[in-house]
Amino acid sequence: MDEVGATQSSVNDKVLELRAVADELRALDDHRVALGDKLVDLEYWFRRVGCLELSDHALDVFVSRYVGRVFELADGLRE
Repeated sequence: MDEVGATQSSVNDKVLELRAVADELRALDDHRVALGDKLVDLEYWFRRVGCLELSDHALDVFVSRYVGRVFELADGLRE
């Protein structure tokens, strides 16, 4: 294989790698959103049944882990 063919092959391999990473990030993002939805549902449920301490805990987890990470990502995009 000549140098141009080898370079094109390397580019094609990296394109496939990029697509795989993008797909994996998309799946992780979808999973993160689903977890955030679950936390919100739990917070609402605990509050509705009068378990205010557990409701507050679910809200704290949501804010510190979910929303906090979203802000970290946004800060990283601004840099």
